[in-house]
Amino acid sequence: MGKDVYKTLSSEGMRRNKFINHYVLMRSEMEKLNWPSEFPGTYWIDEKEENAVVDVVKNGSLFRYYGLNNAKYVDDFETKAKQFYGSKYALGVNSGTGALSTCMQTLGVGPGCEVIVPSFMWVATIGAVITNNAIPVLCEVDESFCLDPVDLEKKITSKTKLIVPVHIAGCPCDMDSIMAIAKKHNVAVLEDCAQCNGGSYKGKKVGTIGDMGIFSLQLNKNMTCGEGGLIITDNEKLYFKAFSSHDMGLVRVKGRLATPDAYAICWGQGRRMAELCGAVASVQIDKLAHIINSMVKSKNRIKDGLTNIEGLSFRKLNDANGDSGPFLIMILDDADKAISVADKMKENGLNNIFRITDYGLHIYYNIPSLINKVPLSPVGNPWSLAENKSSNYDYNKGACPKSDDLFARSILLPIPSKLTVEQERQAVEIIKKTMADKWAIGF
Repeated sequence: MGKDVYKTLSSEGMRRNKFINHYVLMRSEMEKLNWPSEFPGTYWIDEKEENAVVDVVKNGSLFRYYGLNNAKYVDDFETKAKQFYGSKYALGVNSGTGALSTCMQTLGVGPGCEVIVPSFMWVATIGAVITNNAIPVLCEVDESFCLDPVDLEKKITSKTKLIVPVHIAGCPCDMDSIMAIAKKHNVAVLEDCAQCNGGSYKGKKVGTIGDMGIFSLQLNKNMTCGEGGLIITDNEKLYFKAFSSHDMGLVRVKGRLATPDAYAICWGQGRRMAELCGAVASVQIDKLAHIINSMVKSKNRIKDGLTNIEGLSFRKLNDANGDSGPFLIMILDDADKAISVADKMKENGLNNIFRITDYGLHIYYNIPSLINKVPLSPVGNPWSLAENKSSNYDYNKGACPKSDDLFARSILLPIPSKLTVEQERQAVEIIKKTMADKWAIGF
């Protein structure tokens, strides 16, 4: 009996030592990589942005509409934006959040309205619905991690006022299907392009397909001015309504407030873009195509190095040519493997990788104010409003089971905008070796 116990303990010790030796060998073989931070636009900042900012300060006109001298940079940015996106109207605002809220007010979102949003977004998208006293309705995402048109059709009700497709993590939604559903039900579409600036769908820039489009120029985005936003539309009335909403409820003539036609008079939100932000944005937009091209090339080279790996696939692309490149999404067979693989990749230098379920306020069930239905005021609005009484939805984990499954077994890797070929090679080697390691992936 004693010998049998000794043999068992010895065998377990050998297996443990084998694992330790394997782990040490793998770590020694795998090159340690310090993956750069994302912040795409920041890597391209140079003396051009610096000179523009200094010019604003010297000019003494930090407010876009007047000052000691004529301000020009926000105007320049808007002019360039119209040309870049192919849009009739462009309006610089203070943030992507500000752009969302302004557009929802412009499109008539309010009490008694439901707004359909994807389960994978940024909290600001849902926050804008709430601050306009409407009710968000969650929609599943499909394997593109964008709005699922099949589930979208199911979520339309008589109260649906707006659909917000979010071109998440750099890739466009299936806009043909979404626009067909919107047209069928006579529902407006607001494109959230915050994470896909410069991307396109079947030859058209994202943001120009729906009724309105918004962009964020915050530090994490494809181009940046630190904090800022942009609204585009081809509809003149929507433009002037948005202008009044983003300012003081009126329009401007030669920089001074003026009364517009009655349809455009509203309560303003004071979301004007500052001239300093406009200065940086007016330079960055000239670089946007180059920034995107660099990320897309890096992403495609990394993907090419990861072909035919058992148990690893990638997100579906609704238009591969329209990808703007800031993220690579990898899909594994199950959640346990995703946890193990993500941890191992982080240990070996891909330090800003995320399992998508852990991706903070991008995931509906990670938003405390949503799952707890936190009101805007002690009155309890928007949840308590009589107009919203029949719009009673659950936002806890499980509300979007198809999305939940994808989130649990998928990993998101940011693609910095100035990677070297050597950094790309190292990333490929780390991912390949991790996927080949049976200890890491739990075989």
